[in-house]
Amino acid sequence: MRKGFWLVLLLAVGLILYVEPFRGAPPEPDVSVNGTDIDVTSGSSCWRSLLNSKCIDLTSSTPLEMTAKQKATVVKPGAIIKVAFNDGPAPQRTKTEQWLKEGTNKTIQLKNEQLTAPNKKGLYIYHVYGWWKQGDGNVAFSVRVK
Repeated sequence: MRKGFWLVLLLAVGLILYVEPFRGAPPEPDVSVNGTDIDVTSGSSCWRSLLNSKCIDLTSSTPLEMTAKQKATVVKPGAIIKVAFNDGPAPQRTKTEQWLKEGTNKTIQLKNEQLTAPNKKGLYIYHVYGWWKQGDGNVAFSVRVK
């Protein structure tokens, strides 16, 4: 029994140390609509951890370029899109932008880790920034309102 206790304790401590203090990149949000996952593309980031610090600089990474190879997820007008940081620490601050294919953008608010798809049909690209005490990162994803 004593041997089993130490083995479980060692595995638990090892898992905790592996997951957080040695994280090499900022957490990406889980994005979904009606239970369907939406793919995200990571942009530039910087992250500092206990034994690892690095910055990834993607010079040509506008949200339009980031999502160019993505297949846009089809959503209904007014659909609720969930944007939740479930894997790792929650960001201290976020910023979300909505981009149109023409390159125009506007800042929108995430409310309770959700945003509402527009009522007008078209392709919309979302750019989500996150800031943590360990660093920062951003992702982009696209939806097509039909």
